[in-house]
Amino acid sequence: MPDSEGGSGMVPTWSSKGSPSIFATERRRRRTVSLCVFVSTLVCFCVLALALGLGLGLGWPRYRTICAAAPTPLNYSSYYGIPEDLDFVPIDRLINKAELELATGFAVTGGGKETTVCEYVFNVSQAYAAPDGFLKPMVLVNGQSPGPLIEANIGDTVRVHVHNQMANWSTTIHWHGINQVGTTWMDGVTGVSQCGIPPGQSFTYEFRVVGQRGTFWWHAHLSVQYSDGAYGAIVIHDPGEMVPETDDEKLIFVSDVYHTYGSVILTSYLNPASKWVPFESGVEPLADNILLNGQHTYNCSVVSTTYPPSSSSDQSSAPPSNCTGDGRLYSTRIEKNSKVRLRLINASSFFSYWFSVDNHTLSIVELDGVEIEPISARGVYLNLGQRVSVVLHANQRPGNYYMRATLQKTCFLPYAPYTSAGLESVGYATRGVLSYAAADDDDDDDVDAEISEPIGAAGKTTNPYGVENNGLRADTWEGCDDMPFDMPVPMRKQPAVDVSEANMHYIEYAFRQAQDTAYSPLPDNATLWKATEQNFSAGRAGSYNSWDFGLSQQVLLVPDAGRGAQIVINSHDAMEHPWHLHAPDLTPNDYSGHTFQVVGWGKGAFGSADSGTTWNLENPMRRDTVTVPAFNHVVIRFAADNPGLWALHCHVAWHIEGGMFLSIAERPSDLVGLINHMDPATREKSQSFCGMSGGHDQAFGSHPKYEGPTE
Repeated sequence: MPDSEGGSGMVPTWSSKGSPSIFATERRRRRTVSLCVFVSTLVCFCVLALALGLGLGLGWPRYRTICAAAPTPLNYSSYYGIPEDLDFVPIDRLINKAELELATGFAVTGGGKETTVCEYVFNVSQAYAAPDGFLKPMVLVNGQSPGPLIEANIGDTVRVHVHNQMANWSTTIHWHGINQVGTTWMDGVTGVSQCGIPPGQSFTYEFRVVGQRGTFWWHAHLSVQYSDGAYGAIVIHDPGEMVPETDDEKLIFVSDVYHTYGSVILTSYLNPASKWVPFESGVEPLADNILLNGQHTYNCSVVSTTYPPSSSSDQSSAPPSNCTGDGRLYSTRIEKNSKVRLRLINASSFFSYWFSVDNHTLSIVELDGVEIEPISARGVYLNLGQRVSVVLHANQRPGNYYMRATLQKTCFLPYAPYTSAGLESVGYATRGVLSYAAADDDDDDDVDAEISEPIGAAGKTTNPYGVENNGLRADTWEGCDDMPFDMPVPMRKQPAVDVSEANMHYIEYAFRQAQDTAYSPLPDNATLWKATEQNFSAGRAGSYNSWDFGLSQQVLLVPDAGRGAQIVINSHDAMEHPWHLHAPDLTPNDYSGHTFQVVGWGKGAFGSADSGTTWNLENPMRRDTVTVPAFNHVVIRFAADNPGLWALHCHVAWHIEGGMFLSIAERPSDLVGLINHMDPATREKSQSFCGMSGGHDQAFGSHPKYEGPTE
C-alpha cells in the first residue's frame, strides 16, 4: 500500500489543544538504541503491565491496535451497543494521502479503444479512529476513510470484490454517478437492487464504464454507514475530456462527522423524541464537526450537544472523554504558477457548503461528471452527493492559503431548536492548507521546512445563489441553492429528450418526520427481484404506486421504450433538498453518464396559477444530484433506455431513513429478459443474501435497538 503521507521524512503536526496557533512543526532526530536493550526493556514492561493488570483485577483490555497505541476507549459495547474488540486505526493510517493526491501512477489510456479490467478489493470493517482528534467507532474500507480510490479509463470494466468483515451488520456499496448500463443489479442499493451482503459474506460488483468521464464517488448504501466513514472517490480518466489542461490534480472531500456512532443517532432520530431535542420529533441531528479530506481539529473542552453524556447523577453510566486533542488540518503542496484541478466531493450526511480558497479565483469546469464551459467564480456551492471540478491558478504570493468549506448557517440552523456546540466551536466551517513556494525555492519538497501561518484573506464565504428563496436569512445575504440552472452550459451539447405521456410523473413533498415512515427497505427481499413477479398493467398501481410491493414502497412506472421520461419534483418544504437519481441513461446513442437533464424550474407548485416554469430545452444542464429550492419545483428528463429498478431520493442521510425515497421501474418487460440472461452464479449469490441475518436493523447484532441511556 502506498505510504499514507506520499513520502518520507518529517510531517507537520496540526494541534487542536487550547487556542494558540494550530500550526506547529516537529523536527525528528534519529536516535539509536541497541537491539538487546530495546528487547529487554520491552519484555520487562510487558511483564510489569500484566502483573499490575492482574493484580488490580483489570486483565487485558479487549482492544487491539494497528500500528499505534491509543487512549483507552469508551466502552461502546456497554454504553451504545457497539461490537467489542475493535481495532484502533491511527490518523496516518486512516488517511491515504497518496490517493487523495492522485499520486497512484495510474496509466491513462486513450478514448476507450484499449480497455481493461480494473480490479479492487474492499474489506469492510468496524474500527476505532479519531479523524478530528475525538475517538469514535467507524465503518472503514481497507482500514481507511476516505476509502480506497477507484480509477479507471473510459470503457474499462470495474470489478470490486467486497468482503463484509463486520461482526453483525450487512452492507452494500453504491457507485454514485456511475451508469449501470445493463447491470441494474450492481447499483448497490439495499432493498432495491439487492439484499445486503451479510456479515462474513462477499460479493463481487462488476460493471463497465460506458461513455463516462470525470469525478464520481462510492459509498455504503445501508442505513447510515457512510456517515461513519464508508465512502471514497471514483475517477474516470479520458484523454478526450473537454476540460482545460492542468499541471496537477487533487481530491478534496468535505464531510460531516458525528462523535457518536451513526446507528445510535439514527435510532434516536426515528424515536418520538431524540437525545438532542427530547420535546420534538423529526429534528435532524447536527454534526459535531466538519472534515476536509477526513481530518480536522477539535477542542476537547467542548461537550457534544447532539449526543451528550448522560446527565444522570449516577455518573457511572456517562462516557469518559474520548478526545485526544491531536486533530490536524489536511495540507497539500502545489507548484508556484501551476494550474491545479481540485475534484470536490460532498460526502456529508446533512450539510451543503460553500467551497473557496483564500485569495484565489476558481474556474468551474465539471459538474457531476459533465464538462461545462468554464465559469470564473470566488467559490462554488456543493450540495450532498454532488461533485465539482475547479481549476486553481497558483499565481499568488508564495505561501500557505486556507481552503475553506463553510456551512451556510441560515439554510439549516433556523430549523433546529438547538445549537451544535461542536460546530459553534469550529465556526461552522472546516479548513485545509494549500501551500506553494517560489519556483526556485530549493526547499519546496522538503517536508522538514518550517510551515508558516497561512496568508491571505477569506473574503466572502457565503453562497450568493438562491438568496430570494431563503426565507429565514434575516439580514444575512446567504442563499441555499445551486447556481442558476441555466448558468452552466454543457460542453457536449444535447437537446432535451422527447417524452411520452406514459413516462411522465409528478411528485411533491413536505418533509415531516414520523415514526411510521413512508418508505422502508424490504426486510428480506429487493424490489428488483419482486419486479419479475409484478403485473404492471394499468389500474394495478394503487393510489400510492405501491403495486404489489407493499405499502412501504412507491414505484413509478416508465414503460415506453425509445422515449424520454419526465419527473416533476415539487417542494412544499421550507428547506432545500438534494435529489439524486440512480442510473438512467440520457441518450441511447451517446451514453453521457448517470445524469438527467434539468429542463424546467420555477417558484411554487408546477402548473399552478400563481407560478411559472422557465424551460431550457436546447442544451439543458445535466446532473445526477440536483438542489430543489424551498417552495419551488424542478423538472427533470432522461431517456428511457436502461431497463432497471432505480432509486430516486433526497441525499440527506436522515431523510432517506425518514422516507424521502422512491423507485423507478424502467421498462419492466425488458427488465425481466435482462434478469433472465444475467450470469446465473451472480444472481444466485445475490438472491441468497435475502433473508440472511445482519439486515437493515442489525447494527447491534443480538442487542435490541438502542433507546439511549436512562436519564
